[in-house]
Amino acid sequence: MKISYEWLGDFVDVKGITAKQAAELLTRLGIEVESLAVVDLSEIIIGKVLDQKPHPKSRTPLWIHQVDLGDRTEQIIAGAPNAVPGSLVPVALPGTTVPNGRLVRDLNIGGFSARGMMCSAEELLLGDDHSGILILTSGKPGDPLTTVIPNQAIMDAEVTSNRPDWMGHMGVARELAAGLDRIIKVDFMPAFTGKAEPAGHDLVKVSIDDSDLCSRYIGGVITGVKVTPSPQWMQQRLRECGVRPINNIVDITNYVLLEYAQPLHAFDFAKISGGEIHVRRARSGEKLLCLDGIERELTPEMLVIADADKPVAIAGVIGGEETAVTDATTDLLLESATFNGPSVRQTARAFGLRTEASARFEKGLPAELALAGARRAAGLIAEHAGGAVHREWADVYPRPQEPVRIRLKPWLVDEVLGVHVPLEDSEGILVKLGFHVRVLGDGEWDVLPPVFRLDVNIPEDLVEEVGRVWGYDRVPPTLPGRRHEKWTPALPSMGRRLDAGRQVLAGAGFTETWNPALVSGRLLEQLRVGARALRVSNALSDDMDTLRTSLLPSLLNVVALNRDRGRTDVKVYEIAATFLARVGGKTTQQPEEPQRLGAVADAGTTPESGRAGFYAMKSVLDGFVRELGAPASTYQRASTELFHPGRCAAVFLDARQLGYIGELHPSVVAGANVEGRLVAMEIDLEPVLNAADIKRALPVPRFPAIDRDLAVVVEEHVAAGALLATVKEAGREFLENARPFDEYRGAQVAEGHKSVAFALTFRSPERTLTDAEVDEVMAEIRIALEKKHGAGFRT
Repeated sequence: MKISYEWLGDFVDVKGITAKQAAELLTRLGIEVESLAVVDLSEIIIGKVLDQKPHPKSRTPLWIHQVDLGDRTEQIIAGAPNAVPGSLVPVALPGTTVPNGRLVRDLNIGGFSARGMMCSAEELLLGDDHSGILILTSGKPGDPLTTVIPNQAIMDAEVTSNRPDWMGHMGVARELAAGLDRIIKVDFMPAFTGKAEPAGHDLVKVSIDDSDLCSRYIGGVITGVKVTPSPQWMQQRLRECGVRPINNIVDITNYVLLEYAQPLHAFDFAKISGGEIHVRRARSGEKLLCLDGIERELTPEMLVIADADKPVAIAGVIGGEETAVTDATTDLLLESATFNGPSVRQTARAFGLRTEASARFEKGLPAELALAGARRAAGLIAEHAGGAVHREWADVYPRPQEPVRIRLKPWLVDEVLGVHVPLEDSEGILVKLGFHVRVLGDGEWDVLPPVFRLDVNIPEDLVEEVGRVWGYDRVPPTLPGRRHEKWTPALPSMGRRLDAGRQVLAGAGFTETWNPALVSGRLLEQLRVGARALRVSNALSDDMDTLRTSLLPSLLNVVALNRDRGRTDVKVYEIAATFLARVGGKTTQQPEEPQRLGAVADAGTTPESGRAGFYAMKSVLDGFVRELGAPASTYQRASTELFHPGRCAAVFLDARQLGYIGELHPSVVAGANVEGRLVAMEIDLEPVLNAADIKRALPVPRFPAIDRDLAVVVEEHVAAGALLATVKEAGREFLENARPFDEYRGAQVAEGHKSVAFALTFRSPERTLTDAEVDEVMAEIRIALEKKHGAGFRT
């Protein structure tokens, strides 16, 4: 947002502080000023064009002007034809360097001398318009330009989304006043009200269909106006902020937008059919020719302003051409409203049209601001366009804004900031920011935030206001205090646990990627993961039209991109949210957003390398789950279209399925334009994080362990995870640890069978176990494996 230092002076006394100092103070207060441009106009004078005629010898259109400079007349040649006789123009004489850096010299063009230059707004750094000479509305030939346009200092600032009041000069000035410990010179609510008869609400009828989309709509009627150019000072302030002047009515609505941060719109009242305004959703098939000359097709999701017959504006975004103010307009309907921010943002994005109005509405404006903006604009119109402002406007306000009262314990300021702030300083800061503070009998404060501060709701918000104005730089650096209470073990934060899991993946050679949440719906269907997908209604492109249901499609694209660039042995992963439509729910409902881990890795070109890649991926997953503090996961043979038949396993934690791991189906790999074999996994993280145990220190075992190996022969379809679960169940309290360490197929095992070897560790915390006791437990394990899995045993 562009901020005029000179404009701020309307609201706060800036004497004794330079524009640079003001910019530094605003940045400290939270309004980050990214740049400051100072424009010195002291060497530019005012001239009056006496005569204009075409250059007789120039090959390009040029005009020879005689310009009155007060004490003399000079001849100036220009290419723009708009400086007609009688025009007041800014003139730079030879030897002058204009604000954009150009040095003016005496010239001879085709035998005609040129003694100076008439300047455009762009050359004076007063705007972006370079199409013609800047035409002034007032001034005296020979006087400095600063008599009508003061020197300028324009700040370019970044405004946070929670402070829409900072998108107006009054809001910025209020912050500056608090930082300077000065008073704000202008009340938030202007006193101006109309007096003309009949009442405005008798001239126009307003209705709101959905108060959730429009919480307030004010329609003020002003009759007998005269549409002319706006005053020079107003045009200049608009140009400084990047707004092109049009006429006094439109300029005033834009001026109030930049001053109060309240968007307004003026309709030609004579063109409003039936004297009615209906705030409603658009109907299918309706279209609107907008002020930018583009006809737009409306949809029922969009909020519009309509008269008795048709839409006349897209609410909060842009007005319609048919009801626009023209030079022939005499009667106005002034709109000041409060529209739902997300609704305006959705409509603006659907059209790819972000206007100054929509940029403010989408941040969420208070309904009370609508009245303040309407009064300010009506007063300016009465002053600069004449006409009569009718009393008692049509003001539909179904649910008035409820005041928020906050109980603040003043000592909370010191407690949170860690430094003593005198009570009178805290109270003074809040008052200067527009808060009403009442001291209660128990010493607490009853604080009423101003109506334009919708972001302040709890005591800590008030502490933040005090802290940033009082100055965080005044808080002395101190070491954190020592904790005296007894420490109890607790789980690290989710972020820290995931970071630990990332270290496991990085140690295995995997690279983390960040991919867009939007993918191609066609790709999801091709990879057979399109179930429960949600399509975006206003997609940026066909490649980004659907919310991802899986992380694997994007990871496959990353692998393909790296292969195209000559990289082999690619290993990539991503930890991110996926989006699934709720079963049986509407598409407008918030989707399920499971957090997942997805990974894809090269696995060579042979069946043996594919098998090795699978077990390598499984080892990484086991390490990841273990690092998160969860119990070990188990695996069961599974079949899914995304993975190769017979080379896929479902991953379980207890009885809950987390996802799948395996070698990707050859058609999936070929569809991604990748040669060779790829292994992949994708699991839900929430069950893993929820199952994490607190790590506790255990005493060093006092008694020795006994290790045994067990080779179990089972049919091919029996999963090692199922065998492991049976071993642990039958091992009773003496089995300290069990893990599979080998899988064998060969001459010593029957066809269709495999041998899975387990390493078992037995120990008692109370005594040394005997071999006989361990033999007894081993026998029970063998019996359980025979009964459940038909197992045999190798010696």
